[in-house]
Amino acid sequence: MQRSHRQFSFALTLWCGLLMTAWRPALSQQHDSTEARLSPAAQGAVELYNAPATKRMNGAFDVPASSVIPGNVAVLNGPVTIAGHIQGSLVAINADVRLARGARIDSKLVIVGGSVTSADGARIDGETLKQVELLRYHLDGDRLVAEREPEYDDTWWRRHHVLNDIRRGEAYTDFFYVASRAYDRVEGWSFVVGPRFQRFPAWGKINIEAFGVVRSASPVKWGEETLGHDVKAEVQFGKPIGVAVGARAFDLVEPTESWQMESGEVGLASVVLHRDFRDYYGRHGGEGFVRLQGGKDADLTVSLSDEQWSDVRQRDPWTLFRNDDTWRPNPFMDTGDMHLLTTRLRIDTRDRDGSPWLGWYLTGELEQGAGQLLRLGSPSYVSPDNVLRMIPTSPAHVSYTRGFLDLRRYNSIAPSMSLNVRLVAGGWLAGDQLPTERKLSLGGPGTLPGYGFRETGMTPDVLQCSDGFRQAGTPGQCDRVALVQVELRSRLFAGSLRDDASDDWWRPGLNGRMEWVLFTDIGRGWFVGPQDGGASYPSGLLPPLASFKTDVGLGVDFGGIGVYAAKAVSDGSEAPHFIVRLTRRF
Repeated sequence: MQRSHRQFSFALTLWCGLLMTAWRPALSQQHDSTEARLSPAAQGAVELYNAPATKRMNGAFDVPASSVIPGNVAVLNGPVTIAGHIQGSLVAINADVRLARGARIDSKLVIVGGSVTSADGARIDGETLKQVELLRYHLDGDRLVAEREPEYDDTWWRRHHVLNDIRRGEAYTDFFYVASRAYDRVEGWSFVVGPRFQRFPAWGKINIEAFGVVRSASPVKWGEETLGHDVKAEVQFGKPIGVAVGARAFDLVEPTESWQMESGEVGLASVVLHRDFRDYYGRHGGEGFVRLQGGKDADLTVSLSDEQWSDVRQRDPWTLFRNDDTWRPNPFMDTGDMHLLTTRLRIDTRDRDGSPWLGWYLTGELEQGAGQLLRLGSPSYVSPDNVLRMIPTSPAHVSYTRGFLDLRRYNSIAPSMSLNVRLVAGGWLAGDQLPTERKLSLGGPGTLPGYGFRETGMTPDVLQCSDGFRQAGTPGQCDRVALVQVELRSRLFAGSLRDDASDDWWRPGLNGRMEWVLFTDIGRGWFVGPQDGGASYPSGLLPPLASFKTDVGLGVDFGGIGVYAAKAVSDGSEAPHFIVRLTRRF
């Protein structure tokens, strides 16, 4: 009966999608794609530049400390150095701005296609608007006309187009089709298909999505292993600050530790190298949520969900290399029915994606779970040869509290140099032992690249917390982890391979300034329990610093694709590791 219900839901999703496709020509008239799509910063820059009273400059522009300029000033192509007083707004288009000590701007500072460096004592009385991407424009006499941004590819890179539309606040109605989920050993390539609808009325936002999920890993057959769904309806009252309420129904395959690496990196490693850096479990159910939206910089979400967790097995999807190799087994997971009360906080004061980051980034999660679980993924019996024997027992009541924190600080210590720090801490807080789906681990490209992913043989094992026992797939078994990552990065030489980030619609990856990176990481995991001097420590005690694993490394970031070498410091016998990343390290 449950399988029939899932098949009906997916068929209904496909039918709705076809219906929305038929309506699309009429509905699409509500969005005029021929107009230039401008961010608030770009729109403000164009309006101020074209204002009749604005003083317009082209090229390098300096305002000495003794100078006072009345009214608004707009500068094309810069650079701009301000030490004096501007009695109005300053607009810098495709130009960097330096504010010296004592500089003063009475109104707005608007920067498009550049960055700002401000000394202590510089003063801006109005708001500051920034856009990192260069502005495409042409001059019609004295008037500046913004040109339309290039259309995005509607196939492989359609996902980027979708994110861009949502970020800019555009309305849309369409039939959505994309291979958007990462390639992995459980699903293969997961396709998402279905209608979506978003509108921005005067009072807030409406967003509806009804997606069916099709998994391509063999054997492909009509059933729950191949088909899934993800349906969401959300209404937000107020913008950009407001309150959103919504509901979601899902039947998905989810990773257990998505915080370590992004889906695109995991998918590429799987399809090319036959190596999957995640473990997975089935998640079927629904949730309701309330979100307090604090503009683009912050939000607080509280959700209540009723879910069924299931164990999923690795299948045999095709890979470019090593196609005849055997996949690492997907570890056994705990199965059963769970009720989750989850509170999530996000604060992000950084610039837009793709920019030289500066500011804070914080995500925090507190999850309280209760339900009935069959502990298939937890050690239940150990044979004399230290090989785990999984003996299923009857479901038992589970009640736990788990927390997770990811705090990052991006610091500009020179015009082309930054020092960035990341702290990750999380795990068990109270109640029963954590389910396998919520346990943690370290090691590998995303956390401690000087150590191998799911590396075994360490005594005590402070990265996987295997406690010396061999388990299929080598799952993470730590109750808690703590990790600190520090990196120093700076411009490599004086140029870059490419610096036209707005053209990433056709050439993903090499967009931005090429940088060298020096880094170090320190972290470990542990059990919560009686202190044994190695892998287990009481709840209120942090393991000694000397027990943490440390690595160092260096590399080159080409603006989205990075090549790194890392070496373990705590274990001299550990061989160096060479890594390719598709995003920044963090």
